[in-house]
Amino acid sequence: MRFRGLDGFRGICALLVALYHLPLYSHLTGPQFFLPNAQMMLDFFFVMSGFVIAGAYGDRLKTWGDFGDFAVRRFGRLWPLHAAVLGALVAIEVAKAVIAPDAGRTPVFSGIHSPESIITNLLLIHSLHLHSLLTWNAPSWTVSVEFYTYLIYAALVLVAPRRPLLSATVMMAIGAFGVIFIARQLAATFDFGIFRCFYGFFCGVLVWRIWRAKPLSLPGRPWLGTVVEAAMTVGVFAYVALIGGPPLGYAGPLVFGLFIWVYASEQGRVTRFFGVGPLVWLGEISYSIYLVHYLIIVVVGLCLRSMERVLHLDYAQMGMHGLDDGWFIRLPTQGAMDPFVLVYLAVVILVASQTYRFIEQPGRALIRPPRRSRPLASITPVVETR
Repeated sequence: MRFRGLDGFRGICALLVALYHLPLYSHLTGPQFFLPNAQMMLDFFFVMSGFVIAGAYGDRLKTWGDFGDFAVRRFGRLWPLHAAVLGALVAIEVAKAVIAPDAGRTPVFSGIHSPESIITNLLLIHSLHLHSLLTWNAPSWTVSVEFYTYLIYAALVLVAPRRPLLSATVMMAIGAFGVIFIARQLAATFDFGIFRCFYGFFCGVLVWRIWRAKPLSLPGRPWLGTVVEAAMTVGVFAYVALIGGPPLGYAGPLVFGLFIWVYASEQGRVTRFFGVGPLVWLGEISYSIYLVHYLIIVVVGLCLRSMERVLHLDYAQMGMHGLDDGWFIRLPTQGAMDPFVLVYLAVVILVASQTYRFIEQPGRALIRPPRRSRPLASITPVVETR
């Protein structure tokens, strides 16, 4: 069983996050980005993760040996690419220290690039309220909170196997409480992002249980399924674009949960569209897209700064707002930068396809639990998650 429509939609969402983080002024990015609250797509990823993990493992975690197998598999899914991107960013910082230690805005190996944060990143604890800012590969904060949420979920399945709905509801409530009353913001990340992950992930677990018991069914009315899916798609994008703060923004995981319930039922042509081969492929490499796009942004910024320094360029005198005001390049007209956005997306997809092939897949094959009489490792999730 595979939800191809959700897989394709996930790939599109990963590209939207990559666009959202691109500090370039154009029609597609910058202050007038067409999806100004695209960071809410991270909550969609959390809900999707809960839905997928509950479907793949919820009924198969029977012993603490299964728990160990599950933990190893999830670590092998997340850590290799995270460590590889971290290594690339550390190598860049070393190169800066050797070649041009005074070229950046801050001293090398300070601030977001502190030496101690290398250790916390390698241990996947860098976003458990240990630092006062995002460190190294900024988007990887979700990897940290998601991994430990996986472990909590698996432990709850074993401790309360007969109360899956109750345990998921309690954890979702804890997450919602933490987001609203402790983090007091929708965009919690390195500080209280674990609550945000609890909220979305366990909402996804509940959606899986609901979908398995009662999927959307519109027999004899195929056109109605298309209408419902189209309305949900437009509604989700409208919600993300227009609702950026409390109180309605706090309902994000619930909105995404309803969307996933509809899409998982695959009742219309919209899910068929998102289930076409190229979009499903984007979904398969979406984790790579999500983790490598920030590295590409860093590399482009470093190249532009080097050109400015070596070639004695002055972007301001050239009629362009440059690196000092937060944008790589800002030409007088937005349209002049649109082709560069398309090139950026192409590069992100190209690099992600290679990291998926040469890092993600070998990493999963390398970090595997030992074979047992009833190996959990033989179980493949219905839809791979970030």
